[in-house]
Parts: sequence; C-alpha cells; structure tokens
Amino acid sequence: MENETPLDKRKEMKNIISLLMEHKFRFAFSLICVIISTVLTVIAPVLIGDAVTIIFNGANNILHGTGTMDFVSLRNILLTVLVLYVASFIFSYLQSYFIIQISSNIAYTLRERVVSKILSLPMSEVDKNKRGDILSRLTNDIDNLTSGITESLMEMMTISITLVMSFVIMVMINVWMALLIVFLIPLSFILIGIIVKFSQDHFKSQLEVKGELNSKIEESITIHEVLRSFNYQDISMNSFKENNARLFEDEWKANFFVSLISPLIQILTYLGYVAIAIFGGMFVIQGVFPVGRIITFMQYAENFTSPLEQMAGVMGVVMTALSSSARISEFLEYDDEENPSSKQISELNDEITFENVSFGYVPGEKIIDDFSLTVKKGQKIAIVGGTGAGKTTLVKLFMKFYPIDSGEIKIDGVNINEYDNHSFRSMVGMVLQDSWLFSDTIENNIRYGNLEATENEIVEASRQAHTDNFIKQLPDGYDSQLNEDTDNISQGQKQLLTIARTILSKKEILILDEATSNVDTRTEKFIQDAMNNLMDNSTCFIIAHRLSTITNADKIIVLEDGRIIEQGTHDELLAKKGYYYNTLNQQ
Repeated sequence: MENETPLDKRKEMKNIISLLMEHKFRFAFSLICVIISTVLTVIAPVLIGDAVTIIFNGANNILHGTGTMDFVSLRNILLTVLVLYVASFIFSYLQSYFIIQISSNIAYTLRERVVSKILSLPMSEVDKNKRGDILSRLTNDIDNLTSGITESLMEMMTISITLVMSFVIMVMINVWMALLIVFLIPLSFILIGIIVKFSQDHFKSQLEVKGELNSKIEESITIHEVLRSFNYQDISMNSFKENNARLFEDEWKANFFVSLISPLIQILTYLGYVAIAIFGGMFVIQGVFPVGRIITFMQYAENFTSPLEQMAGVMGVVMTALSSSARISEFLEYDDEENPSSKQISELNDEITFENVSFGYVPGEKIIDDFSLTVKKGQKIAIVGGTGAGKTTLVKLFMKFYPIDSGEIKIDGVNINEYDNHSFRSMVGMVLQDSWLFSDTIENNIRYGNLEATENEIVEASRQAHTDNFIKQLPDGYDSQLNEDTDNISQGQKQLLTIARTILSKKEILILDEATSNVDTRTEKFIQDAMNNLMDNSTCFIIAHRLSTITNADKIIVLEDGRIIEQGTHDELLAKKGYYYNTLNQQ
C-alpha cells in the first residue's frame, strides 16, 4: 500500500508498556507470581534427578547385596517435588487471573479512548478515514492487542526466567555441556530475527487491508438495495475479491514465515540432545557425575530449548499485537478539533454576518468564493443553487466543522471562532436530508433534542411536528422500538421525527438542509407545516431544491460556484427573470 509506514517495534513496545504501567500494582503482582511459579518449576528437575540417583544406587545395592534402597529420602524428595508443582500451579493461576484483568481493563480503556477520539476529531479527519477501517481499529485491533498481552506477555517472561535459571543450573552441573547447549541460542535468535524481518511488514499490511475489507463489507450491507437495483453485484464482488486476495496474500506470507521458526529450532534442539547423550555418557563413565545428573541435565536442556520453540509460537501473536498497537496509536495521535476559546454564547441578539468567506476542501479549488451575507435575527434565509454550488459547505463552515481559508463569520460582530465550540453549536438545531435516528424507542429519539424534557413536552413537540397521530397508531406508541436501520417506519415519518426532536430542542438558529427532498408531495405538506412551527421565533437557514417550499422566505440567496449570483425575496427574484425564475418554471 502506498501509505504504509514501517513498523517501529521499539515505539510500540513503549506504548504497550505505558498501558501496562497504568495497572502497575496488578502487573507487579503478576510478575512476582510468574517468577515464583517459574522458579519452583525449574527447581523440581534437580530433585527428580536426585530421586533417579537414589533409585539407581539402591537398585545396584540390592543387586550386589551391599545395601538397600533409601526409601525415606526418596519419599521426602518426591513429596517435595509434588509440593513444588502444586505451588507452581497456584502462582501460575494467580498470574493468569491478574493478567486477564489487566488486558480486559486495557481493552476497556482503549475503546473509550478511540470512541472519544472519534467524537473529538475535526470533520476533515472523519471524512478521510473509512468507517470500516475505524471499526476495525475499535474491534479487531484492540482485541489483537489485548490477546497479545494475555497470551504472550507472561509467556515471554516465563521464557526469559526459565532460560536464565536453566543456564545457571546447567553450568553448575557441567560447564562444558552447558556451553554446548548455549551455542544454540545465537543461531536460534539469528534465525528468528531474519524471519521476523521478512514477516513484520505483512502483519501490518494485513491489518490495514482488513480495515479496507471491512469498509467494503459495510458498504455492501448498507447500500445493498442500490447494488441490486443497478445490477452492481458483480462489480462489488470483484472489488471485494481484490481486497480479499490481498488479505489472503499478506496473511499467508506472514504466517508462513513465522511457521518456519519452530521446525528450524527443533532441528537445533535435537542436535543438542544428541551431543548431551554422547558427552554425558562419557562423563558418567569417567565418574565426573552420577547418572541422575544426565537426566537432570536433559530436563534443563529441554527447559532451555523448548522456550525457544514457544517463542516461535507466540511470535505471530506478538507481531500482530505490535501492528495493532501501531494502528491504534496512529489513530489516537490524530489532532483533536481545535477549540481555542472557552467563551460562552447563549443567544443571538442582532445579526449573523458572512464577510468575504472563501473555502476549498482541496488547496487551490474554491468551493466558496468571497461570500458575504448579513442575516438579521428572526429572518428566514433560503439558499438555492445547483449541485456543487456550495450550499451544504456553507452550513459546514457556519457550524465550524471546517476552518475557513479566508474571511470571517460573525455573530453580533464577534467572530464565531472566539466562542467555545460546544456552546456555539448548542444554539443551532439541524434537520438534514438524511434523517438520522437511533436504534431506540421513538420517545428517546425525540428526547435526544432535550434530555431533560418531560413526557408532556415530548408529546407537544410531536403534535407540532404532526407525528403524534401516527405514533399513537403504532402498537407500542411512543415506546415503539426503531430497528437498526430505522426502516420500520417511512422516510417521511423519520423526517417528521427529526423535526419533532429539533422543535423540542428550542434552538436560536435553525438549519434545514433539503429536509423535504426525499418525500412525496403529500408528506411534504405535513413536513412543511411542521417546519413552519419549528421556525417560529428562530433565525433560519433553509437549503432547498424544491423552490415552492421557500416562497415565504425573507431573503433567497442563489449560489453558483460558491458566489451569490442573485438575492432578494421570492417576488423580487421572479421579477428579475434570472436563474431563480427559470428554475422555478422548470419545476
């Protein structure tokens, strides 16, 4: 992918450690438990070797009639081994219990941070990121990261402690045999390092492609009616197959390289066992140490080499966790929406002014060009124009969703950027072409306009929006549940509910963005009546394609290429016989 960046493993390890340090006491206790559990497990083979020596010597004594088996010592050793393994199990359970708690808390925290980041991003960043990719970071990547912590973190600690202790005890048994086994370590790490280098880019790439794939799947589900109506299924499927093939390629290569580690290390391990058998037998014959020490040494050699195989097994999990951590960190590092002022605003006293406003989504391509307009309190301003004229962009600029390139937007002579964003937006109510409702009851969807509203206030807002009658005809009335896609009511009913919600909010300024464009003429009449109730005592901006709905506006602005080409009342624009006159006659 063109925008891929190399995975910085050191940086991501620091990020993971910083997450763990937020739970330092639990993590410290988990670390203590894993150390105790590992130490107890590593000590046990020494005692098992002593038990083997007692059995071997006792058998020799019995065969040659020189003595008997030391059953008391054998019993004490075996009981001690049993206690060590039971205690090791208990501490292993405790460390697993606490590390699972830590990983669950980290997942909880990261989900909160990602959602908080989504809600605080500037609109430019929201528009740049695909929804499927954001969802993938919120779900897959957080799960990958926490799984990596749960499955591999303590295992890597156990491996490290086991390697160190096993090496120390092997040296105590026989330094030359220990050095022979240790010689395998550099070879193993060289192999692991080479394989990780080849695989790490594929691990990161597969997560990015998975985000794109999720976007394709979400798109197919969301607009499946459009896909079918235009017979677009084959094209959509081909696009999906392309992404799926890329994901397959990255997954296959990543897992293939990692899967090479284990068999290569096993080959080195088996060579080590052969060497121990040869040299250990020679040392026993020479009387350097008893036969039980060979059993003990073999056990520690296995403790020393098997962790390398375990490391190979968790390497895929670790690489996926690091790659997921990188994607989460990248998203959390996006700049929040700027809100430099804490100055509050609660009402519009005089006027709203646009002074020489210019803006373009892409540098050098202006959507709004030197736009100026004065709107007095209580006025209803209609904005009309062709597709791409800049109508909706003006709304986005007024709502401070995008910073303007030049010029100013003022309320009562004060630049809107001097006001706190939340305070400013709390004055504005919006009814959009897309009527966004939630998978909740109708009552709660209306209440979203004012969370403190009483049931009577909700019913009154519904009456003004002409929704009360159809709501009462539903089996559960205001408690009726809207489904996930809110398609168990009509488009017009949804639009009326959004108007009821906005009426309940009692905003100083209203923005109505083509609120009647998706409904039939009869429903449009209901919506128009509801909008008239909504606009009482408010300053309104009305964006409309159907010019018949704005004939009563105090001023009509006609936009073309981001500039005002006509303005005036309905009658004044008809008299000019320009763009407005011609468009109205065509409709």
